[in-house]
Parts: sequence; C-alpha cells; structure tokens
Amino acid sequence: MSGLVLVLLQASAIAQTAESTRLPKAPNYCKPCLFYGGDFSKAQNASGIANEEDVLVPNAEVLIPFDVPKTQQWEATGLFTNDFSNVNVLDPKKAAWSISTGVTQNNCGTAVVSGNSSATLKPTGRSAFGLNEYTTLVKIKAAPLKPGRYWLTTVPECTKGSSCSSARYFASGFAGKPLDPFGPPEPCNMAYFSSQTLHQNCTLITSNKGCNRFSAGVLGTKQSGDSLLDSDSK
Repeated sequence: MSGLVLVLLQASAIAQTAESTRLPKAPNYCKPCLFYGGDFSKAQNASGIANEEDVLVPNAEVLIPFDVPKTQQWEATGLFTNDFSNVNVLDPKKAAWSISTGVTQNNCGTAVVSGNSSATLKPTGRSAFGLNEYTTLVKIKAAPLKPGRYWLTTVPECTKGSSCSSARYFASGFAGKPLDPFGPPEPCNMAYFSSQTLHQNCTLITSNKGCNRFSAGVLGTKQSGDSLLDSDSK
C-alpha cells in the first residue's frame, strides 16, 4: 500500500456550497448521457489517483463503478474520466479504456469490452492542487450492458511530445456529496486502483472521509420497462 502515497493527491478544505434544488443535468460533453458521478469542485476532500498510460507511473488506472438499473438495458457508446493534469495535450490523441465486471480486491474481473481509441482532452474549467481538470473522452462501438454493476476506465496517453516526459494525469475524486450527478448514483467506496509498476492489482481505494467517488461517466442510450421485457423474451 505504500506505493499509493506516490500517486494520491488530497485536500480536506475545499468549500462546500448549499445544495442546489435544480433538476439533475448532465454535463454538455456527456451526450446522450447514461451516468455521471458528478463534479468534485463543490465537494469536500477532493483527491486524485494516478490514471495514466506510459508516463511517470506507467499502466496506472482507476476502475470506477457504475450500475445499470434492474429495469434497464444500456448501449454504451462512450466513456470518460475527469482528470487533473499538468499538461493540456494527449500525444498521441488516444486513451486506453475498458468496461469490466466482477472486480474485487486483488482481482480486476473480466473486461466486457476494451480498447485503445481516439480520445479528446478538454478543460472542464475546474482546478485543484495547482492542476487543471480535463475530460478524457472516448467514443466506442455500441456495447450492450445488461442490469448489474460495472467498472469503467479511461486512461490518457502521452508518449510522443516533448511535454510527455513530465506529464501527469490523476483521476478526479471526492469524498462527499457530488455536484450535478446524473443517472444512477455512483456506488460509494467501490473504486479500485491498479498498476503493474507499483505492484497494485486492483486495490480498493479507501478513504476515512466518507463516501469516496470519482468524476466519470458513460454515454449511450437505454431501454426500459416494456421494451426491455420484450427484447429479453425474443
């Protein structure tokens, strides 16, 4: 567990504003949106965990949980994480990604789908720890997801440009009530960190600050109600 010290950012004094009464609204980059864990910036105890491909901590990834409700079936068409970074580029403009099931302590489960795809890196307008936050987003071939729990990864790459030698990316997390979440609530304290370099094979990310979540999401469409029952009976 000592290796996590190298990749963890924490802050315990980010101000929390009054809870909004407006209806949930997905961020404009999550469209059509199935799930968004929410913004970190108005929650207490913001944190960041290394989430980067072939940079200072190679092959580091955060596996972030989400639930497909029992009454729905999803077709995922995109994934994203919000990441703190000291650079504003991907080079190449790609990210490794996956959707997995059955993740437990020291067991990374089974990848339902995965790949290495073209990605965009766009600023969210938020910042912490002296780093700006960016959305790392990939579009994927439609992946059907039945009801149940899944874990997503979206891992930025930086291997070619001159800035890549010092580039860092940290998945944006928080231990508090998220601002503007969308879709099914992100499960508490169920994210995992994995890095072959640090000999961490899907280690549960724990926090003594309460409900630990990450800022990430899933794009796509869903079936529900009678349409789901009809499709299952065919």
